[in-house]
Amino acid sequence: MIIKKSVSKFYLIFIGILIISFDLVWAEGWRFRKYAGEFLEIGVAARAEALGGSYTALANDVTAAYYNPAGLRDVKTAQASFMHTQQMLASVNYDFIAFAKPQSENRIFSLSLIRLGIDHINDSREAQVFFENDPENWRIDWAKVKSFNAADYIFIISVAQKMKRGWWLGGNIKLIRRSLAEHSGNGLGVDIAVQKSLFDKFRFGANLKNTTTTLIAWDTGEKELVKPALFIGGAGEIPIASIKSNLRPVMDIILRSEGIQKSAQLNFGTLSLDFTGGIEYDYRGVLFVRAGVDQISRMALGTGIQIPHIRIDYAYTHYDTEIGNSHRIGLIVQF
Repeated sequence: MIIKKSVSKFYLIFIGILIISFDLVWAEGWRFRKYAGEFLEIGVAARAEALGGSYTALANDVTAAYYNPAGLRDVKTAQASFMHTQQMLASVNYDFIAFAKPQSENRIFSLSLIRLGIDHINDSREAQVFFENDPENWRIDWAKVKSFNAADYIFIISVAQKMKRGWWLGGNIKLIRRSLAEHSGNGLGVDIAVQKSLFDKFRFGANLKNTTTTLIAWDTGEKELVKPALFIGGAGEIPIASIKSNLRPVMDIILRSEGIQKSAQLNFGTLSLDFTGGIEYDYRGVLFVRAGVDQISRMALGTGIQIPHIRIDYAYTHYDTEIGNSHRIGLIVQF
């Protein structure tokens, strides 16, 4: 009885946040900056990124909180995950830490924290010195140059709950904090997802990210909107019994409503479609080799190794030489 009451309270709170965020988004008289959610689109798992980001259906560990919270269903004991990468010629640091633990056989909770930051940016706004009687000529006084940080934090509370007929329902509440020098913004977002094993060797998943539209309000009075995006995925498993191995082909379809034109693979006015895909080779559940293509047609490669209670994953994503390639290392610990 106590468990049922706690679950009921949780869902009442969850629904309340949905209603509040919906009302805030559509409040009259607010002006919004669109296309503000790029920092939410960077994946957190080396395994997933090596598969081109196609992880909506395959997600089955603590990192599922980001890709499909319903995938937390496969977390049978407590798990923790750590990931770090540097991008843009090592100028951008991206970190992820998460913890998940089953509350019961039919319910799993998770807490995650993401940080995307550029540290020690030179600030010369107060270091400009003009020559007397000549306002068009100036110089930089390097003694007055300061520094500031730009950072985004996303704190995610996740739950996966078993439903009828083998379906699992997952949900995220995302608390967002953005900072740029002396200014900051706060946001609130919600994701709703499902996952199910349809056949013996096939999994289906769907995740509606930013379900009610995520709102980020800055202390300058400016507002940012992150529109909903629907991720639909499938993952199969092809056993190779002779060498005790498996092949897992995966694919995601991403539907957005931001009016993306040139960067989308397919667009229909305000709607756009992108596809990602990959394949994972699993040798005896110990060694993994992965390859994939992401939504902007970048090639990704990766590998992983499973030892008792620990899995280490590595992913490489090819970028243009001007901004440097991405190397990502992830660690999952099972307690």
